Amino acid sequence: MSIHTKTEIITALHDSNRHMQDWFSAIPASEYFTRQGEVWSASDNVDHVIKAIKPLVKALKLPHLALHTMFGKPQHPSRSYEEICKIYSDEIAKGAKASGRFLPDDTPVENKERTKEEQLQKASKVIEELIAACEKWEEKSLDQCQLPHPIIGNLTVREMLLFTIHHNLRHASHEGD
Repeated sequence: MSIHTKTEIITALHDSNRHMQDWFSAIPASEYFTRQGEVWSASDNVDHVIKAIKPLVKALKLPHLALHTMFGKPQHPSRSYEEICKIYSDEIAKGAKASGRFLPDDTPVENKERTKEEQLQKASKVIEELIAACEKWEEKSLDQCQLPHPIIGNLTVREMLLFTIHHNLRHASHEGD
């Protein structure tokens, strides 16, 4: 998959949102909240994706100077989508997992149909907020600011957006957490 420019990133974020909505909508509410042992449920995956994207939306709304002050400036050029996917996959293969604030809630659900629908709407909304925040960035600025990723370290904003596309698609598949 060739994704590099801001326009391509935005298109891929829209596509990943549609894919997630289609994937998770197809799972019956009776199964949507069910874990298989230690394997996350569909609901857990959606909750995790929401929790992963929310801080990114906040960060993209900050002034670039604030990002430089908090996280420094990138020490490397932005890597490709494929490189980011490989780096992340390698870390997962070594046993890296989501932790802390990125773990899904395990609150019991009473109305499964309504809760599933609300959660999917929330996921779509946060991805749309991410797209809106991304649209305000200049193309070159995507390579001039960096953000910390809890598993793979500092990423340029472009790399973080590329990671997010991969992450959304990974969770809307059989690959899970």
